[in-house]
Amino acid sequence: MSIQSILAARIDELTEKFMAHRKRKGGSRAAEIAETWATILARQELGESLFDIAADLEMPYETVKTYVKLARRALKVED
Repeated sequence: MSIQSILAARIDELTEKFMAHRKRKGGSRAAEIAETWATILARQELGESLFDIAADLEMPYETVKTYVKLARRALKVED
């Protein structure tokens, strides 16, 4: 199994979890946010730095840092 397929599977899994936590599930905004959080968290779990992720996604580093913090918090609430 390649790193890309592992990453894709983890992003799908996390996106579903984050969507389940959303109060307003309708619309594209909730899906976009859940997917962004999932992408950032999954890539960080595979050892990628937040600086590299931010550059690749063309987002400010501070935003990426905040999103990964919120994503981790959302997963903790689930447990």
